[in-house]
Amino acid sequence: MRYIIGMLLAGFVCFFLLGLRKGFSFRELCGMTGRGAREAIDVGKMLLLIGMVTGVWRVSGTIVQCVHYGIAAITPRLFLLIVFAVTCGLSYALGTSFGVVGTAGVIFMTLARGGGVNTSVAAGVILSGIYFGDRSSPIASTAIMTAQVTKTELYGNVRRMMRTGAVPLALTFAFYACLSVMHPLNVLDENALSAFAARFVLSPWTMLPAALMLILPLAGVKVKWAIAASVVAGAAVAHAVQGFSLAEIARVCALGYRSAEGGATAILDGGGMISMLGSAAIVTISCASIGLADGAHLLEGLHSWVERVSARLGRFPAMMLVCLGAAAVFCNQVIAIVSSHAFLWPIYERGGLSREDLADDIENSAILLPALIPWCILGSVPLAILGETYAAMPFAVYVYAVPLWTMIHHALHERQAKNGEK
Repeated sequence: MRYIIGMLLAGFVCFFLLGLRKGFSFRELCGMTGRGAREAIDVGKMLLLIGMVTGVWRVSGTIVQCVHYGIAAITPRLFLLIVFAVTCGLSYALGTSFGVVGTAGVIFMTLARGGGVNTSVAAGVILSGIYFGDRSSPIASTAIMTAQVTKTELYGNVRRMMRTGAVPLALTFAFYACLSVMHPLNVLDENALSAFAARFVLSPWTMLPAALMLILPLAGVKVKWAIAASVVAGAAVAHAVQGFSLAEIARVCALGYRSAEGGATAILDGGGMISMLGSAAIVTISCASIGLADGAHLLEGLHSWVERVSARLGRFPAMMLVCLGAAAVFCNQVIAIVSSHAFLWPIYERGGLSREDLADDIENSAILLPALIPWCILGSVPLAILGETYAAMPFAVYVYAVPLWTMIHHALHERQAKNGEK
């Protein structure tokens, strides 16, 4: 994270110096920077709220309870399918891929190793599940960032993500059903959660924070209030059911959870507002840099190149290339999202497409494609946590099924439109 922030700061300084060289005053460049950075304010507030909920869900026992239900539902020939379903559900509810891979993902990988399942296959399944939420969850920082940058409505984006991702999701489920039969779990360690059961009370009450997160948005409650309600409910459960003091809960909200016992329960360590400070810094610097570069007209050459690629290959393939290029240099999704909007929105607007069309294509590309780059944190960090190599990536079907399906869908739509004109 520090390396990425350092790279972004170095890039920002270079943009600033180039702006000075082009004749802009220091004050003008600061104004451009400020206008760009303001785009990140709402995202930063949401990130801090998300950090609180990921911490509270740890001490309330919500995460442990979700994994417990998943393990209870496992049969040997459905293991991989259950792993995908549980990680999808958790990533949607929590909105954090790294948080899910560091908790449920580690537990499932332990079961896979002990049960004789191919670990590369298991890791690929987990990657698919954790990135389902990054793309589709209303509390995922990437979804919030996309809505903010494109000036679209968050829940409208989420609904369209469910619709446009239905076919890739169904194909992924079908593929993992076959893999589950081919790679059954030979032995199920029913004591896998014994260390957690000794520390946390497994109770239906622990599902209250998750239930509120899922139900309130359906009732039209704004996402920030749904998250706040989940935090309050989680704090109440952590105090009344798990026995944490109010001071401990407040510390977890700010600084994250740290297991006093260590050992297996240390898997749950993390969360809290502090865990989101790095992401907030990346978002702020990225928005400031793009605002500065656009205001000072520093990226005109790249704009021309994207125009040519879009004219030759199509808008979505051009966006995929922009995403991959941005992620390859800066190793994260944020720059891919911001760059996609900066370079492609003028092209979409001239083509008569809406901001919603742009947001859909960003979420179907920039959220997932960076995970395919070996040195990008989206793939390297989860695989390091799971103790696996990039041999797992071919089995992360959902990660590349969504962009491929979107590209095919656009190609068919454009062909039909051309035939209609004839």
